[in-house]
Amino acid sequence: MNVLLDTCALLALARGELSEEAGAALRRAPEALVSSVSAWEVAIKVASGKLRLKEPPLSWFLGLAERHQLQELPLDARECCAAAALPPIHRDPFDRVLVALAQRLSLTVLTSDDNIPQYPGLKTLW
Repeated sequence: MNVLLDTCALLALARGELSEEAGAALRRAPEALVSSVSAWEVAIKVASGKLRLKEPPLSWFLGLAERHQLQELPLDARECCAAAALPPIHRDPFDRVLVALAQRLSLTVLTSDDNIPQYPGLKTLW
């Protein structure tokens, strides 16, 4: 099972706080993926003062991806348009893009977000 970490899971991974189930899934996954959307969301949180990192967001994101062998998925028009067409379960545009990406690529989302698992046909773990 290939997995996609949402931004909450990425932050938990950085802090060493992934749930046991999510950590096990990450270790077993043939492909562990992270979206560039999560880098964008982290950078916005840092710029607004809601998140503090010991290094610039880009260095933090790329270093974390390298240390944990996470493959970065770029944002593209397919996910942007698919995210806009999703049912209004979640209002966060970043999470909507991650849901659209996971649906298109049949990925299991590692997330602690209570709204994401409500999307039909989406597999999640935490």
